[in-house]
Amino acid sequence: MALDALSGKHMIDSKQLLTPEQVSAILQVHILTVYDYIRGGKLQAVRLGRHYRVLPADLELFLEERRVPVLDGVGGGCGY
Repeated sequence: MALDALSGKHMIDSKQLLTPEQVSAILQVHILTVYDYIRGGKLQAVRLGRHYRVLPADLELFLEERRVPVLDGVGGGCGY
């Protein structure tokens, strides 16, 4: 991220924005699933005209929120 000299705020590099198609490939899910996540408020996105873009940090947060905890001990798994 670049720093704006006038405002001192971070500017977003457009190369950092992910398209729903890229998110779909990263998550290995159908593109319509990504749109469902966005429209349902599960995945934060930026709307630019008719197009959505996702910040990598928002995708990381989405994944962290869905992380499954590791169960300690015997018998807590699914037999693998």
